[in-house]
Amino acid sequence: MLTLNINYDVLPDRLVTIKLPETVRVGRHELVIVLAENDADKNVADSNAKMLMQFAGSVTAFNGIDGVEYQKKVRSEWN
Repeated sequence: MLTLNINYDVLPDRLVTIKLPETVRVGRHELVIVLAENDADKNVADSNAKMLMQFAGSVTAFNGIDGVEYQKKVRSEWN
């Protein structure tokens, strides 16, 4: 088994190309890719959630609706 630890800046196209060492035999292999999230990435997600929450309750048409009851009603129609 060969383990490669590579730091890589993912570009907007999300395309990653890896050149393997010459010691890797030609043929079928199982590749496992693990993406470790950075704390900075988590902070971006948190800040996006906070930004979105500023709109909570701003659609007045839904003020009289219980969201949980509405979901139960819709899901009961699936059966």
